[in-house]
Amino acid sequence: MARPTIAILGRPNVGKSTLFNRLVGRRQAIVDETAGVTRDRIYGTIQWAGHGFHLIDTGGYLAGSGDILEATIRRQAELAGEEANLILFMVDSQAGIVPDDRYLADQLRKLDKPVLLVVNKVDDVAHETRIAEFYELGLGEPLLIGAIAGRGVGDLLDAAVGKLSGSWREEEILTETVGLAIVGVPNTGKSSFLNAILKEDKAIVTPIPGTTRDSIDSFIRYMGHTLRLIDTAGLRRKARISNVIEYYSTVRTLRSIDECHVAIVIIDAERGFHTQDRQIMSRVMDQGKGLVAVVNKWDVIKKDTETMGDWTTSMRASYKPLEYVPLVFISVHHNQRVWKTLKVALEVYEQSTRQISTSELNRFLEEAVGYQPPPAVQGKRIQIKYAAQVHRQPPLFAFFCNYPRLIPVSYRRYLENRLRERFGFDGVPVKLSFRQK
Repeated sequence: MARPTIAILGRPNVGKSTLFNRLVGRRQAIVDETAGVTRDRIYGTIQWAGHGFHLIDTGGYLAGSGDILEATIRRQAELAGEEANLILFMVDSQAGIVPDDRYLADQLRKLDKPVLLVVNKVDDVAHETRIAEFYELGLGEPLLIGAIAGRGVGDLLDAAVGKLSGSWREEEILTETVGLAIVGVPNTGKSSFLNAILKEDKAIVTPIPGTTRDSIDSFIRYMGHTLRLIDTAGLRRKARISNVIEYYSTVRTLRSIDECHVAIVIIDAERGFHTQDRQIMSRVMDQGKGLVAVVNKWDVIKKDTETMGDWTTSMRASYKPLEYVPLVFISVHHNQRVWKTLKVALEVYEQSTRQISTSELNRFLEEAVGYQPPPAVQGKRIQIKYAAQVHRQPPLFAFFCNYPRLIPVSYRRYLENRLRERFGFDGVPVKLSFRQK
């Protein structure tokens, strides 16, 4: 069964993401002095005193704002509170109680869920003098912490375990977790795609480009696998990264690519297939990850029976590595072929885990070399003796020969193309290594 869930709620800039990072043990949520940096719910897991929790970081709660983005952030905080078994309500010791704190405290009492009042930025004894005023929030005894240095965090976790006493049941062991990163330039529909899969507003979706800043994990069961869906911030060109927050968003997105098995690169059909899309795909393949190219907003394109084929031909002509990459044309708005994307991504994952037997690979090699032998180079006759698959994810094939450094690039491509024709590996970067026999 699922672990209990703890949500960290509070107004902007009280230190929620700092505490989240402290508890999960890494800089997963973006932390900056600018209020409102965290916009979506960010998920992590922690262990304490023999128990495991799911932990949710939320955007800062602003009670009365009419701004579309701030209203959506507020809704994210409300959803996290509804989802949680325990709420950590965080306030700022140095700012004291402000109207938003009182409003949120009233809302939390209506949820009828256990709440711990966490007073942050109590970094030493001198900061403890104003603590008494927080009793008036009516949420029990304040717990004093300094999230930056970790002061009082152990006591906070002990209190959380006490509040959740009896909430643990034997946890289901999830296997075969497949990481799918949803990447692309800003405003292509990445978060809308995730929300269509989850059938809930887990990631913030507004008409404002770049509203996702952190990478968000969601887990679902699909076709016998546990899928880890990672919604990421849009990748901008370096010249367009205007501040430190966007820089760290880009770092998180690149790290999400590194951690995934397959990247779903979403392209905006209205915008077309551009250099930045190709650069993102190159990053994915350079990291040895599987790739699915998804053209979103297909519903707004004027088309006939040839349009999809024309787009496929044009995209693959402009970027040769796409020749062996699956293309899916979707409309998130109309929920067209959204689930097909997951099916194709799983097929790519299964291709990346394939192991070709040495005997089968050498039968292939005999046929390929028989049809087109390696050319003589510098007066030397190249002989490829045998081959073996030495790695998966990505698949790496070692070819043992007498002059490995003399194998021409054209012949390497020939072997890779023949290898794909025989064994598939669609959407998977295939690597060839030539070694001395």
